[in-house]
Amino acid sequence: MKKVYFLVTVFCSTFLLFGCVSKQLDTEVNDLKIYKQDAKEYTSSLPTFDKDIQEKLNKEFDKRYFKPWHKKNFKASIKDVTWQFNYKNKKVYGDNNRLLTKEWFDEQINNSNFEKYNTFLRKAITVKNTNLRVFPTNSKIFYNPSIAGEGFPFDYNQNSGIKINSPILISHFSKDRAWAYVLSSFAKGWIDVNDLAYVDDKIINFFENQNYYVAIKDNFPIYKKGIFLEYIKVGTLFPVKNNKAITVGRYANNHGYIRVVEIPNLYISKKPIEFNNANVSNIINELLKEPYGWGEALSHRDCSALTKDYFAPFGINLKRNSYGQTLDYRYLDISSFTNKKKKEFILKNGIPFLTLAYMKGHIMIYIGQKNNEPLFFHNVWGVKTKDFFGNDGRKIVGKAVITTLNMGEDISGFDEKRSLASRLLGIINVTQKKK
Repeated sequence: MKKVYFLVTVFCSTFLLFGCVSKQLDTEVNDLKIYKQDAKEYTSSLPTFDKDIQEKLNKEFDKRYFKPWHKKNFKASIKDVTWQFNYKNKKVYGDNNRLLTKEWFDEQINNSNFEKYNTFLRKAITVKNTNLRVFPTNSKIFYNPSIAGEGFPFDYNQNSGIKINSPILISHFSKDRAWAYVLSSFAKGWIDVNDLAYVDDKIINFFENQNYYVAIKDNFPIYKKGIFLEYIKVGTLFPVKNNKAITVGRYANNHGYIRVVEIPNLYISKKPIEFNNANVSNIINELLKEPYGWGEALSHRDCSALTKDYFAPFGINLKRNSYGQTLDYRYLDISSFTNKKKKEFILKNGIPFLTLAYMKGHIMIYIGQKNNEPLFFHNVWGVKTKDFFGNDGRKIVGKAVITTLNMGEDISGFDEKRSLASRLLGIINVTQKKK
């Protein structure tokens, strides 16, 4: 009887523990209750951003943005552009959460047509918001969906989203002619051919007229003579001529033509916008509305897409992934510091709204402090946890938030060793180029 009683006691205790954890899935982490989710609360002591430095960074932005149109070919080796073929040898799952077969990958590899790599070499532009896919298909690739942090939304066939009006260079087409393998200013991948148009010198010269406006509102519609064209994301660029915003339309033969679109003046502004309280607050608050989207799936942002789009209106061009964003600007390594020392260092050396905080697989924007706690703006999937048996779990956040480095410490199963503070490796001041 004693053994039975012991087992029942353990079962009941375990049930109560998991009951508490389950109940918390429907609640917010404490940081979202304690710290107001409104940028206006934190911009009162905005630092000065030297206008000469900003203008220099803005010119570098434009040069990088249009770089695909000034490339003669792809520099990457065939090995570098076919790394994804290795998925064939891994246990990965498809849309239906069932293992993908080697035959399925053989079909994708064959359709990728890399025998034609670097042969078409035509300049083009995106005519709508679209995606850069790893294989030429909309089908998804997941690691084991039963593992915390895998499955939806982590589709490894999604390289990145790419905005309307983005210059690209086409390498070649898939064998079914439905996809084009392209180079953008920040990544390579497969684009649906219906989402791009070829550009000639006239269109290129029209776009590179140095008179660029940038979207400062998020998810607003644009129209051509009353007909809906696209929803526009913060950070989208538009050349403007005679006070008219320009995009490119697409004929059935893939050739492009210049088209004027209708955009309210309040939704776009001359790039770079002034670094002031109103503009910083507006951009952050627009991005705060955003659910999490791995690789910008479903037209939502992940952590590095958020940082990239936050800085774009101010004329600062970041690379697309979190590690890449540590490479162009001054990086300060704090990986060996204690969590307390990390916070002290950031408070002393971080520049609010102009400093990134990096950890493996995640990146955030430092926005200042409250009650001597450094605060960060970031888009995050969840807080890493461990259950009663030591199994990994997630407390889902799933959106852009303002938090401390202690985010999630209030929840059952919080794993201090994998907290934001413990994982933090360094900070990046984007106003200082890497030496």
